Amino acid sequence: MNQSIQSALLGLAIGDALGVPVEFLSREEIRQNPVTDMRGYGTHNQPAGTFSDDASLTFCLAEALINGCDLDEIADNFKLWMYNGFWSARGQVFDIGIATRQAIGRLARGIEPEFAGGFEEFSNGNGSLMRILPLVFYIADKPIEERYAITKQVSSITHMHVRSIIACFYYLEFARHLLKGSDLTYIYNLLKIEISDFLNTKGINKDEQKLFDRLLKGNIYEMAEDEIKSSGYVIHTLEASIWCVMTTNSYRDAVVKAVNLGEDTDTTGAVTGGLAGLLYGADGIPESWLSVLAKRENIKELALKLEKGLLIQNADFIAELHYKTTEEGGRLTPTKSGYRPQLHFSFEEMETSGIQIFIDTDSAKPDETVDASIKMLSAHVFKGRLTVGLNFEFKEGSKVIGTGIITEILNNSLLKA
Repeated sequence: MNQSIQSALLGLAIGDALGVPVEFLSREEIRQNPVTDMRGYGTHNQPAGTFSDDASLTFCLAEALINGCDLDEIADNFKLWMYNGFWSARGQVFDIGIATRQAIGRLARGIEPEFAGGFEEFSNGNGSLMRILPLVFYIADKPIEERYAITKQVSSITHMHVRSIIACFYYLEFARHLLKGSDLTYIYNLLKIEISDFLNTKGINKDEQKLFDRLLKGNIYEMAEDEIKSSGYVIHTLEASIWCVMTTNSYRDAVVKAVNLGEDTDTTGAVTGGLAGLLYGADGIPESWLSVLAKRENIKELALKLEKGLLIQNADFIAELHYKTTEEGGRLTPTKSGYRPQLHFSFEEMETSGIQIFIDTDSAKPDETVDASIKMLSAHVFKGRLTVGLNFEFKEGSKVIGTGIITEILNNSLLKA
């Protein structure tokens, strides 16, 4: 999953940074000097590769999701960003929407996160849509009712109106299907059915549903550019991002097309870039753009942390351990997340291959000690039988490829009394 998370985060940040220098310029103004490459300064006088509030709040959300979907933690991260520059590109906040600023101000005054966002009709800017993408990795395998409910909660921290919530829901459902396939027309037509049916079961106001007809009843990808708007209105941003992804064939073309639409260029670029990142992968993003992206390595590290955090949340048993490779293990054992050797505990000759090992490094040398985590896929077998300090061996057949000691057990039901 890490590759998808990394691709989404990098894709979104690059699209954001590409649009920052030309934010607020009209489509006609940009046509005088179209964006074709990463550039600096311009509207906000920032160096090339500088992302704005779109990516910053996206990373704040991703950071919180490492520990689960706790609205208070998400809200705390948003406050840290606005007041202290947390996850800002270069230590300062230089761009923030009015609705988002007001909502974070309410959070600072003690309003509950789920009720901090604006709920009036005019509070339907794109401020929750622009930063909602990491949530797809948390909700992807949950039932649709739960996916919608969680999306509603996370959007409502800054944007509480049902229109913003539906826009976020549509976007995440599109992204969710991109995790499983890349046939855009199939995904688009499937969502026409799935989302329309779901919104009808929720009894959502028909007038609100009708606002999404160009996506749910029409074919947005057949429309001409002059029919696509790119203001800060949430439906404009959603439609533009789907249109850009569906009318291009590469990451570069999708985000360039998005930014050259003008007006809210950083957000249209970010929302498009997130989907295009999932579709084409991080390898599809031009290296010359990545090379100047602020906090590139921090973003990649965040993707790894989020992957591990989500795995731990969904595990029956995770043990933190020190893993020391043998000569065979150093040569033969790939240490990428998801590798499945056998695990042999030092009591009662118990052995299981029902594990996954997660290690934040690409390789391990012979006799090297590595910190790792293991997920037990048959945790019930070990209920009440494990202790911190327990020795074990990793095996491939009869070969011992590593030895270790459990340093922490996160599922208390597994602990020996």
